[in-house]
Amino acid sequence: MIAVIFRMLILIVACIIGVPSFAQIQTGVYFSSDKKYTEIIEDLGNPLPGNPVMIVRTFVPKHGSYVWFLNESKASNSAYFDNNPKDLHAGIFLEDHGGLLPQIAFKDFSVGLAQPKYLINSCEIGDANKDGFPEFYLTYFEESDGLDAKPLKVIVYTSLGGDKFSKSKITAWIPFQPEDEYREEKDANFRLLPQHIGLRAERILKEAKNGIM
Repeated sequence: MIAVIFRMLILIVACIIGVPSFAQIQTGVYFSSDKKYTEIIEDLGNPLPGNPVMIVRTFVPKHGSYVWFLNESKASNSAYFDNNPKDLHAGIFLEDHGGLLPQIAFKDFSVGLAQPKYLINSCEIGDANKDGFPEFYLTYFEESDGLDAKPLKVIVYTSLGGDKFSKSKITAWIPFQPEDEYREEKDANFRLLPQHIGLRAERILKEAKNGIM
């Protein structure tokens, strides 16, 4: 997994830099080897359990500066998938007078034979509908030793009005038995997303799926 993170770093940065310049959204992506990663934690702290796999800082004119933490912690439940099972914790925070105001949070836990894992190369920030407010696309896959179909999820955090974040989700069920069929599920909020945002989430899902199947 670590190897994948660093192989795809250039692609992640290229994608984020691809936010339209006229929107003036400024984004930086930082890993533990980056000086800025350490500076952010020293200045703002680490607001979530575990250690950040990636920290993203995004300045959005008229809205403020957002910090996105994607953390892993030691599994709190009994888990047997590998020798070092992890729980996932993520959150988007608004910087405020040297502190952090929680905006929206995510967590998924390892348990039994199931292990959720970030697909870091498919976690993106964009402004697909060009409204000047970003979307945060969190992508993760739940691995397991079982033969049941396994969920690959893209969660979209964005504002559908004002500064309050909403959560939308599209899930692909990856078959691992010949008799199973690939299928996708969209939650009610996903169907309310602007078309360009929904299409970008579907593209991210498709690319992540192709990397798994």
